[in-house]
Parts: sequence; C-alpha cells; structure tokens
Amino acid sequence: EVANLFTVQSGRPFTVYSGINTVSNSVQATANCTGCTPNLGHVVQESGTNFFFTADQRARFSFPAPGQLGNTGRNFFTAPRVFDLDMTLRKRFYFSEQRNLEFRADVQNLTNTPSFGLPTATFTNSVFGRIRDGVVSSSRRIQLGVKFYF
Repeated sequence: EVANLFTVQSGRPFTVYSGINTVSNSVQATANCTGCTPNLGHVVQESGTNFFFTADQRARFSFPAPGQLGNTGRNFFTAPRVFDLDMTLRKRFYFSEQRNLEFRADVQNLTNTPSFGLPTATFTNSVFGRIRDGVVSSSRRIQLGVKFYF
C-alpha cells in the first residue's frame, strides 16, 4: 500500500513597511519602490545568508514623502511558495485470518525541499529582505516500523 500527502501553496502576501510614520503617529507607512511588480523577489543567497530581495532590488526601495503613504500598498509582494511531499509505504504479511505482520516506512518531506518563511519587511531595518534560516518546513524524516497483529 502506498499513501501520500502532497502540498503546493503559492506564497503568502506580505507588506514592506518604510519604518517611519509619515501620515500619523499610529500608522506606519508602506515603502516606495521604483519599478517594482508584485512578483519581484525570490530566494537568493548572499554571503551565505538567504535574502528574498537581491541587493539591486533592495536599492529600489525608498521612504515616502511626509504626509503620503508608499506606492507598494498592503500585501503587495508574495513570499516564496510552499512545496511538501509526505509518503507512506506499507506491506502486510498474513499468517492467518487474525494474525499478520506489517512493515511500514513513513517519509516526511520526501524531496527534502525547504519552504521559507517571510522575510524581514521593514525598510529601515538593517537586515531588510533577509530570510536567514527562516525555514518553515523540516528536513527529510524517515521512520520505519514493524507491527504484529494478533
């Protein structure tokens, strides 16, 4: 017997904030971004650290003018997608109608694909755009088991 669970999800929307309050003291403004589209960004590695935006893409962001909100808006960008495949393989050997032996292998994250969390999304933060080790999936796990039913 084979059973599997397959999950594919598009990335979660997120907002890039400017880190300053340009309209009021209680509303943080979104950032301005020159030539940005909602599908801008993907996971890249810089000096061994995972970032969602490349250095060139991070340079496109700026502060909005006083009294204005940024041009990117709420939930403008989309985070990395999620991909997960779990599988179970099972074989039963029957000795009689009431007795059988079951061998089982359960595998979580069969393809060992990392699924990343949201990046740091405040423009004034020194680590803006960094995902670092924000992985929301676990590494591949295999569990073997034997059961005797009587």
